[in-house]
This record gives sequence, structure tokens and C-alpha cells, in this order.
Amino acid sequence: MNKFQLSKRIYRTQIKKYIPDLLIIFVFMILNGAATAGVAWLLDPAIKKIFIEKDKLMLYVIPIAIIITFLIKSISLYFTRIQSISISFKIKESIQKSLAEKILHSDLSYINDNHSGKFISNFTEDTGKLQNITQTVALNSTKEIIALFFLIGLMISKDVYLSVLALTLIPFAALISKKLGKRMGKAVYGALEANEEFVKYLSEILKSVKLVKIFQREGKEMSKLSSIISNWIAKSSKVEKTRLGSAPVMETLTGFAVASVVFAGGFRSMSGELEVGAFFSFLTALMLAYQPVRALSGINIAINEGFSAASRIYKILDEQVLIKNKDGSKPIVIKDSNIKFNNVCMRYKNGPLVLKNIDIMIKGKSKVALVGPSGGGKSTILNLIPRFYDPTEGDISIDGQDISYIKIDSLRKEIALVSQDIFLFDDTIKNNLKFGNFEATDEELINACKKANCHDFIMDLKERYDTKVGENGVKLSGGQKQRISIARAILKNSSIILLDEATSALDTESEKIVQKAMNNLSQNKTTITIAHRLSTIKNADIIYVIDNGIVVEKGNHHELIDKNGTYKRLCEQQALN
Repeated sequence: MNKFQLSKRIYRTQIKKYIPDLLIIFVFMILNGAATAGVAWLLDPAIKKIFIEKDKLMLYVIPIAIIITFLIKSISLYFTRIQSISISFKIKESIQKSLAEKILHSDLSYINDNHSGKFISNFTEDTGKLQNITQTVALNSTKEIIALFFLIGLMISKDVYLSVLALTLIPFAALISKKLGKRMGKAVYGALEANEEFVKYLSEILKSVKLVKIFQREGKEMSKLSSIISNWIAKSSKVEKTRLGSAPVMETLTGFAVASVVFAGGFRSMSGELEVGAFFSFLTALMLAYQPVRALSGINIAINEGFSAASRIYKILDEQVLIKNKDGSKPIVIKDSNIKFNNVCMRYKNGPLVLKNIDIMIKGKSKVALVGPSGGGKSTILNLIPRFYDPTEGDISIDGQDISYIKIDSLRKEIALVSQDIFLFDDTIKNNLKFGNFEATDEELINACKKANCHDFIMDLKERYDTKVGENGVKLSGGQKQRISIARAILKNSSIILLDEATSALDTESEKIVQKAMNNLSQNKTTITIAHRLSTIKNADIIYVIDNGIVVEKGNHHELIDKNGTYKRLCEQQALN
């Protein structure tokens, strides 16, 4: 997407809605520009009437007029800036909300393919740069152009020849601005990439502090982090140096302009072609005009800075969502909650097939287990049911309804997931539980916790259900976190329960407690369990053995033992018979 396309898109999606507010700002900009030129214009009568003609009335009138002019200028400038800031922050808010919505609705594969630090950088740095386009470029540049228009008009009215002389240097300023703008675009993109790298690595360090300490890697990690910070600072410094590059050039050009005007104006004054008052009024207008010229020379730099950020933001917003409601999708109708996999194949991003012609039939309200060697495809089967991914071939149905034509929110409402990777928000236990059902009453919440065997330990905590669990439940044990996640799933009251190695990280005692909680959760529900510890699924109605993406065996525990195949070998490895 080129700059023109980006400009159109930013205008269409972010600026157009504020046209009425911008018109009000435009009026204040006109007042500011007129007042700025008015200050320069008043110098002519001030010199002529007060200092030359000694007019006593003008001695009072002109200073009052100057005060009123500055008052108009200050008030109009204040309201212009206040309204501009308000609109720019609303635009930033809108962009951040669009990014948040996009990320929340993006495919799981896209989220997994990108580091969380990248998105944090997009939310903070990129949106700030894009905000700067609307505030600095779209609004401030308009203000400066209007002021410049009035000042040039005043200069021409005082002396056309001096005006032509003074304005000949402006094209040089524009040329320098254009060159610096290109450099700024590259510098900003590099700085944003460096910031992203820093945020990503810092996030990794914060998550792995315990690991770093036990392996005594503080020095190595500090060295790497120091290098990343140095790179970020160097590239950020380059941005600021590039931004300031136009200042000395513009000051020099201003000096040449003023010197030329003083020389030419003095020559014309000596020859009687220019009055002193008119000259000083012209000179003041020129000095004031070069302030907008200096500002406008930096506009191109700001544009390139903002466009670099905008290109990164719109790259995310334009990412195609593959897992979405298809035309004709309908809400699911649950009768028995039977689940059927019909000739399902699956591959990730043109990789090898991870599932090959999977045919599975799961009867409603039954307990089904998926077992097999790591990497065999068990988790992929589980992830296909709530449409975290879509199969490459084949179809999956629930009570005869193809899930690819079921509304996603309707489908996922009927599915609860408990995995070994438990996530708890840095909030109270109560709020974490209510994430499963925000409408749940306190009585329903307590009953769910009793079924999940977590009510007793919660009541032993000082703040009980109002206890804050810390980032990702750091203040709780693994078993306690798991039982809270089960209570959260119970509150959801879904027809289908997916258990992804929910006890694999627990000790034997905690496993028994959690296993009881999971039995309460799966009561009268269609339950699919991935189990690492085969002792937890001995009583499953049917067990599917998945190896290398294929169903190699199926049956209950005793049937599979009698087959003397893969399942029996796995049991023997765990001394289970």
C-alpha cells in the first residue's frame, strides 16, 4: 500500500467521521492566521502614526488593537490545539480498538505465529506514530498553511518585489524536507522493528525468570538484553537526529531571506520606493511566515514517520481471517451431542499431514479418550471440534450438523475446554470463575466450586473468593489453579467437554482430587479426554489410539489390552494392566 492509498484509508476510516469538528477547528485556524498577520500589519500604522506623525490617539488605539489581536490569536490557538488533541486521541483509541478486535477475532494459527511482544509494540509505538499524522500533519499543517496564506498576502500587499525575493527560498526548503522525509521513513521503520524486538525479548525474560536463575544465566541474558536495548536506542536516536536535520538548514535559509530583504528593502527605502513602516510590517510578516515554513518542512518528516507505523498496523488489520461464519451458517441444535469425524485430514501451513483420514464416532454423553505417542495428532483432533482450525479435507459434525456451517459462537457455547495450560487473569478468584458465565449467581458459583473440589481451599484464604491470584495464578498451586479452571468450565454448563491432559502436570495426590472434579464436570456430558497418564482413562467408554495421524486401535481398556498392540505397550511402559 503506497502513501496515497494509506492517506485515503486513514481519511476514510479515521478522519472523515470528525468532519463537523474539523470545520469548527478550521474556523479557529482562520482566526489564528488572520490574527498572526494582523500583528505584523499593525506595525505599519504604529510606526507611521505614533513614531513619525506623533498621533496621540493612535498611541492608545494601536496598543489596544495589538492586545486584542494577540488575545484572538491565543484563544484561537488554544481551541485549535485542544480540539486537535481531542480528535487525535479519539483516533488513537479507535485504532487501538480496531487492533484489539482484530486480534481477538484472528485465527489461532495467526496468533500462534506471532509473538505477543509484536502486538504490544503495535498497540503502543505504532498507534502513537499514526496518531501523530492526524494531530501534527492533518491539523497542524492546515493551521500553518492558513497562517502562511495570510502572511504572504500581507507581504504582497506591502511590496510585491520583496515578496518574490523572500519566497524564492521556499522551494529549497521543500526539497530538503522531501529528502529528509525519505530518510525518516526508513529510520522510523527500523526503530519500530527494534522496539518490537525489545518488547518481545523483555516479555520472554519476565516469563522465564525462574528458569534464568536456576540455570544461572543472568549474565548471558543481561548481555543479550543489553545488546537489544543498545540497538533500539541507536535506531531511536537516529530518528530524532533525522527529525532535527531540517532545523539548521531552515535557520540558514531564514537568515539568507531576512538578509536579502533587509538589503533590498533598505535600497528601495533609500530610493523612496518603500516607507519605513511598510518595510517593518513586511519584515515582521516575513519573520512570522518562516515559522510556518519551518513547521511545514517537518511535516513531510512526520508523514513518513506516521506512514511507516500505519503500514505495520494495516498489515495486521488486513490479515485474512479463515475461521469465520460461512454463508448460510445456522445456530447449533443439540439433541444427543454425538460427534463424528468423517475422513478428516489436517495439515498446518503447507506442512505434512498431521491427521490422515480420521474416522471417529463419539456417542452423546459418552466418555472417549485419545491416547498415543506425543506428536501423533491427539491435540489437533481436539482443536478441530471448536473450530480453532478447520480440517484440510473431510468434515466434522455434531448431531448430524456440519460444524463448518454452524455459527461459531453457537458452536463454542456448547464446548468447555480444560487443558494443562491453565490461564487465570490477574484478578480475583470470583472474577476468574465468572469468566465461564458472567450471569452466574453467587450460589451457582459456590456449587460449581464444590463440584470442582476447590470451595474448601478458597474459604481458607484470607480474602476467600475476593483473593487476587496474581499474574496467571502465580499465588496458587498447580492443583488449585486446575480446580478453579474446572469450576469455571462447570459454570459454563456446556454439552461437550474437552480435557487436554488436564492432570499431566500434577502430583498423585492433586491428580486424585482433580480427577474427582473432572468426573463431576463430565457427568452426563459428551467428554473427550487426551490423557498422558493412562490410569485416568481406564473407565472410558471407548479409547482411540492415535499414532502418526492415524487411528491405529479403538476399543475399551480391556479390549485394547487383549489386542496386544500399541495401547498395551503404552500401558506396560506405565506399569498399567
